[in-house]
Amino acid sequence: GLGDVYKRQHIVPREWSEERIQDSQTLFDRRGVGIWLAYMKTSTDLLGFCGFLEFPTMHSDPQLVYGMFERFSGKGYATEMALAAIAEARKNAEFRDIIASVDEINAASLRVLDKLGFTRFSTQKGNFGIMFLMRLGNKCH
Repeated sequence: GLGDVYKRQHIVPREWSEERIQDSQTLFDRRGVGIWLAYMKTSTDLLGFCGFLEFPTMHSDPQLVYGMFERFSGKGYATEMALAAIAEARKNAEFRDIIASVDEINAASLRVLDKLGFTRFSTQKGNFGIMFLMRLGNKCH
């Protein structure tokens, strides 16, 4: 899952970012969601990103993704960003379930998704070992 990338100095490599920006724009055009940048409310500091991207080899629905700079981790921002992205997706009737994937070793992202009410429904091999596909049902928190 993308939650792992927040541990690096830069959230994601430039090439990956350029490709995902295009993917995000296409998804906004088709489904009304994509990636949003998140800034601190009290300053202009970039916190990270959150939103949805498609990974068709994992699941047919767009997945919730987020990443942030390490200095902001552990303060509840990932949960806040995810709640905002989920609320935006819920405005669109096509989003019955919200899907996310997370690597088993990413304890922080697992805690965020558990706190939000996601449940595991599939296990796959990921880039860092075992990866869980998780689902948040129709009931919104």
